[in-house]
Amino acid sequence: MPNLDVFALMIAALGQIGLCATILLARAGQSQVYMPLSAFFVALGVVILDPAVAVFAPALRTQAIALTLPAYLLLGPMLWLYIEGLTASVPWQWQRRHLWHFLPTALGLIVAGILIALPLDIREQMLLTGELPPGGLVATIVLSAFALILFWPVQAGWYGIRAIRRLRTYRHELRNLFASNESRELYWLSWLVLVLGGVWLLAFAAIIAENLFGRVMIGRRAGAVMALLLTWTLAVWGLRQKPGFEGRYLGDDSNEVPEEAPDNTPGQKYQRSALGEEQSLRIAAKIDSAMKSEQLFLDPALSLHKLARHVAISPSYISQTLNETIGMSFFDYVNQMRVEYAKPLIIEGQETVLAISLRAGFNSRSSFYKAFKLETGQTPIAFRNAYQSPQKAVQVPIQE
Repeated sequence: MPNLDVFALMIAALGQIGLCATILLARAGQSQVYMPLSAFFVALGVVILDPAVAVFAPALRTQAIALTLPAYLLLGPMLWLYIEGLTASVPWQWQRRHLWHFLPTALGLIVAGILIALPLDIREQMLLTGELPPGGLVATIVLSAFALILFWPVQAGWYGIRAIRRLRTYRHELRNLFASNESRELYWLSWLVLVLGGVWLLAFAAIIAENLFGRVMIGRRAGAVMALLLTWTLAVWGLRQKPGFEGRYLGDDSNEVPEEAPDNTPGQKYQRSALGEEQSLRIAAKIDSAMKSEQLFLDPALSLHKLARHVAISPSYISQTLNETIGMSFFDYVNQMRVEYAKPLIIEGQETVLAISLRAGFNSRSSFYKAFKLETGQTPIAFRNAYQSPQKAVQVPIQE
């Protein structure tokens, strides 16, 4: 019987997992991107299932412990596929190319199946008391399981590196395509991947220390708290997070912008382009004229492809011109114009910051503050006070 507090924490985590997996599976009917996260929750539930099985179904405890091996090997692939789905520029779907991600899990299932097929006394001796019964088959199973355990941190690290790179590329593409990216940057996922990397390494070290040296690095209470916090974080953020390109997926006319560019440095990305320097300067002038004369930047939904259709220029040429000739991403270019438009309104102080930010094309006050401070080095209040006499600043105070 586990400690009561550990048992309560694990049951709370399992309850959250069951609820989240069910909700996500229901959502998968509209968008398949939620299926990997649902599978991640299920695998996490198997990993932390032991205390509940020990209380409610002790006869199945050895089977539950054996299944933790493939469950561990499923966590990395499912988190990666979830990130791939969130950052895809077209609606994400399961494909045959995804099957290879399940090979380690399949090997883990084979080893777990062999373990479960062993007689009960041998399973209990191996999995509950930690003793190794004699026999060549048992030794082979143990070595196979240990090899997969050693492979697990390598797998997790590889997926973690891929995830960080994917998220960085995704944010770069967002800035090249859209001028407003509130709640789409997925910074929470980057932090989660980094934290998970540390937790998984710690868990791996704890497994090795306990199985080889009999030392307990992470107490059951600490493990239960980490499991509950991880589940809670994924539940809070995962259930409300929509795919980054949802509502503005790239259509067939947008296929010049790749879903995942292998190299986003301007020199590499555009090295095959036929756009010359003189033509690029003409495009830059045309873009600048259209943006300023027609104030296209005031459109909160302005995108690279909407601008391209307006000026009748290829999206890839506009992107190349912005990055190489003007020296800005589409996001920075548009928001710089929005800030310039907002400056005299801030100085006048006749409207609230929120009203000015919405009027300038921003979708929120926080994004306006961030862009304004990046451009001017000051908050809107400090900027206004620098242009007004103290007496006038008191007479017409700008409202937050």
